[in-house]
This record gives sequence, C-alpha cells and structure tokens, in this order.
Amino acid sequence: MEQVIALGIAGISGTGWFISKVFGRMRHLEDRIDRLPLEYVLKQDYIREMEKMNEEFREINNKLDRLVEKIVSK
Repeated sequence: MEQVIALGIAGISGTGWFISKVFGRMRHLEDRIDRLPLEYVLKQDYIREMEKMNEEFREINNKLDRLVEKIVSK
C-alpha cells in the first residue's frame, strides 16, 4: 500500500515536472515568434546595407593601399 502511494506521488510529481518543461519551452518559442517581426529585415534593406558595407570596406582598402605605397616609396 505504501509503495502504491509513493509511486502515485512520484508519478504525479514527474508528470507535473514534464508538463512544466513542455509549457516552458512553448513559452520560450512564443517569445521568439513574437520578436520575429522586430528582427526581420527586408531583402532590399539587407542588400542596401551590404552594399554600404562593401563600399566602406573598399574605401578602407584604398586608404590602406595608399598608406602602404607611401611607406614603401620612402
């Protein structure tokens, strides 16, 4: 009789733990889904930003090339 009670309590607490884990993960997924519209970037905006970054990298490269040419020519 005592074993049945102990198994019942263990089963109930195990089930409660499992359910809380499942609902916790679902809540985490819902939070991530709620943030999606804020984190989403249009393809056109992404392309425009990538082009800006590439242009800045080109400028940095050109400046470094001129600096190296100055140092080498001395």
